[in-house]
Amino acid sequence: MGIWIRYIKEINPRLIYAKISGYGNDGLEKYTQKTAFDIIIQAEAGILDALGFKEGPPKLPIADYTAGHIAAIGISQALYYREKTGKGQFIDISMHDIMFSINIRAQAKEFIPRAQHIDVASKYLPVYNQYHCKDGLIVLTTLTEKQWIRLCENVLRKPELIKDTRFDNVIKRFDYVEVLDKIIEDWSIRFTRDEAIKQLEAVRIPCGKTYRIDEVYNHPNLKERGMLCDQFDFSKWGVEKATIPNRLINFSDTKGSVESSGPEFGANNEEIYCDLLGYNKEDLKSWRQQKLI
Repeated sequence: MGIWIRYIKEINPRLIYAKISGYGNDGLEKYTQKTAFDIIIQAEAGILDALGFKEGPPKLPIADYTAGHIAAIGISQALYYREKTGKGQFIDISMHDIMFSINIRAQAKEFIPRAQHIDVASKYLPVYNQYHCKDGLIVLTTLTEKQWIRLCENVLRKPELIKDTRFDNVIKRFDYVEVLDKIIEDWSIRFTRDEAIKQLEAVRIPCGKTYRIDEVYNHPNLKERGMLCDQFDFSKWGVEKATIPNRLINFSDTKGSVESSGPEFGANNEEIYCDLLGYNKEDLKSWRQQKLI
């Protein structure tokens, strides 16, 4: 925690300050002073390797996005602590810490001995995969023995698999992942996604469609829950129409809503510096001229 934070806390001990950085506020100086972006953090936490990216950049900014959520949770906890004690605190959020914590494939290397000998980008969980249909992909899994039995009897129509000595318990099935995937895909490829899903859901097998990025905005449950906001004007950015996510946290009494597409850079300067912090408009003008804000 920097000297200036300690100084401000002397002035206002109720201050809560959250800092998101690539490698954290404390640690090896080589890293705490290192410039970090999402792609760097995903690489150094093993996420790119875990997701099978042998070349090219990540397809989603997981580190950036997740860090903001974790920071918000931390601030909420600090607010609760302050409510009880009257004391604020400094919150140190490391994107690298977060990405390491969700890299369960790296952790599985220690907990599942079999995974030590398998490439991290390959499949090593039985019946836990994407499978081709006539019109795309579906996902399904059987993590319980009852689900496995229902899959064999009612979906695959191969009850003999249940007593097959290769598959008669989940531990053995770990050794035959590719064999099982072939059996399941021989079934799924005969149907459309909707047809396959209907059969699986009829006997309560956990499953879903693999939505392409151009399809996901048509997901019926996202529509039903009001998750798609398309009422905002993005024409100033040359975009005819754009859809953004609605609120993620749904409270019973304070519903909340997305009120705007987001402010322009510096749009709230006057509100923050003048209304909240007591500076005047001349201060803002001077700072703009000096390119401080």
